Amino acid sequence: MAEEKKNKKTNWKTTDNRFVAFLDLLGFKDKVMRKTHSDIYDELSNISASKKKLEELSPITNEGHYFADSDIYIVSFSDSVVLFSKNDSYINFEYFLVSLRFLFSNAIRSNIAIKGGIAHGEISLNKSEQIYFGQPIIDAYLIEEDVNYLGVSCHNSIDSYLEKNKQQAENSNLIEGLLFSSVTPLKCGKIFHRNLDYFVMIPNERDKEATEIEEEVLSKLKSYYQTVSGSARRYIDNTIDLYEKLVKENKTNFKGLKA
Repeated sequence: MAEEKKNKKTNWKTTDNRFVAFLDLLGFKDKVMRKTHSDIYDELSNISASKKKLEELSPITNEGHYFADSDIYIVSFSDSVVLFSKNDSYINFEYFLVSLRFLFSNAIRSNIAIKGGIAHGEISLNKSEQIYFGQPIIDAYLIEEDVNYLGVSCHNSIDSYLEKNKQQAENSNLIEGLLFSSVTPLKCGKIFHRNLDYFVMIPNERDKEATEIEEEVLSKLKSYYQTVSGSARRYIDNTIDLYEKLVKENKTNFKGLKA
């Protein structure tokens, strides 16, 4: 196992096709003006703790799935967090989404308003030189900028990847528990996109009835009204509207990932 984890962490190509998620902590500039330095540091430390936990994970997740030769790398600076996959194998895609869901839902649980975008393509990543370059990073950033709710939307490069790997997607039930397709609140309007399904991860305990989980998620989302006023509340309004729509259409996954 030690040798396996070593290879997992070190056997990265500098340039490869990968998945990338660009996450943005909302209202960061306002927090700097209104909160103490210590409060902001604690918030960033929470993100860092999630990052460390992910980097230390074995290939077996708490969902019981085995992700051989899969890995992620996370870079954080100021109010941005960027997550990279090792490559673009299908199993790395699944592991990337599982990891992203953990990171994102933990932020929401911790009252950290966050949104993001994900993309796919050729990326150069040199950890020692701290070089991160590639069009997908820009694509993920641009879709994140357009997202108008507390969530993560997919760039069209993800749609293209899934279309090219349709057979693998059909043979695996993981993706349908990690992504959902719906009309999505973007700044340019309500547009049909794939999105990360993170809602089931908000409650600390998931061994509950679906209706109980639904209510807990809604209660957590509504608690964000206590943190902001005015135009910033549109993110909360849009998140709740989308969530309630998904519940009504039975598009949310409250049963965990399927084997």
